[in-house]
Amino acid sequence: MLAVSMGHADDILVIVASGCVSREDVESYLIPAIETKLQDHASIRLWYEFTSEFEGISVGALWDDAVLGLFHFSDFSRAVMLVNDVRMNTMVATLACMLPCPVKVFAIHENLPAKVWLDQSPPN
Repeated sequence: MLAVSMGHADDILVIVASGCVSREDVESYLIPAIETKLQDHASIRLWYEFTSEFEGISVGALWDDAVLGLFHFSDFSRAVMLVNDVRMNTMVATLACMLPCPVKVFAIHENLPAKVWLDQSPPN
């Protein structure tokens, strides 16, 4: 399941993943949220958080995520991914490779360093 979290800077999209993420989640939540943010911003920053309840992601959702990266190749300026379980680092690092912008993976308890990194200017 994907959820969009509100109450952040206008150009930051916060996505929280829990349970099993499906293709429908990507199509119903992630894509519309990205497209809504891009109506007001040339590029957006992404905060992608995997809760302790995260169980996995379907192949269809992975495919849609990869296609999404192609369509929005230059629309992300920076992204952080937060994981709760060290064993998920490989999966998250693989997802991070699909994004065409600087991406950094943090442990879930590293919210402050993640925010600081996300707020930095992208490299020139």
